[in-house]
Amino acid sequence: MRRLIALGLMALLVGCGSPSPDGTQPWSQKILDQGLSLLKPKAPEPAPEPEVFTRASVTEGQTGPVILVSAPKLEAKASLNMIQENGPTRTYVSDDGIALLLQNGLLAGSRGFGDDLMSSDHAAAHRAILKGSGQYERVLRYINAQNHLEAVPLTCGLTDHGAQTITILGHKHRVIRRVEICDLAGRQIENTFWISGKTIWKSQQWVSDRVGSLTIEQVQ
Repeated sequence: MRRLIALGLMALLVGCGSPSPDGTQPWSQKILDQGLSLLKPKAPEPAPEPEVFTRASVTEGQTGPVILVSAPKLEAKASLNMIQENGPTRTYVSDDGIALLLQNGLLAGSRGFGDDLMSSDHAAAHRAILKGSGQYERVLRYINAQNHLEAVPLTCGLTDHGAQTITILGHKHRVIRRVEICDLAGRQIENTFWISGKTIWKSQQWVSDRVGSLTIEQVQ
């Protein structure tokens, strides 16, 4: 549309742009110049610089636990601060209202992603992670299209993949990597846990089809 307007102005004003006697540019020439400028392609706006996360930046002013969460499928990353602790369950919230519930380091629920995990049963998974192996059942719960809570059963197995060293914002942790593979409605999803003692320092945990998996790192 802007191109058509510019071409119309040029057709209307051609031949009407003689310089004024005093040497100033006539209005017709100014309008013609403006029309020509509309024809020039605009340079694309530069992409915003990605936020750089450092240990100092995510822990500044925080005395309690802090996690760093990445959602590769959503191309998003944020730090979340713990706002509540009830037994083994911790609630973490980001500055823009994203919330995660972690129970013994396992994802018990999410809020604010638009396709959230409402709750899950994972006591058997936690026992297997501490042990290093196991076969068990899990249940994930979501809000379905009818706005009802729907339980999705999974059959899972967990295996040990040995010791590794991971680095989280400059701090190294000697951990054991354990991988959980679950059958979800005929397809497989994979969760990975990097654990030391009873602490899950890092994990990749499935949320939903739209969100995909989250990478969760314990910063402090």
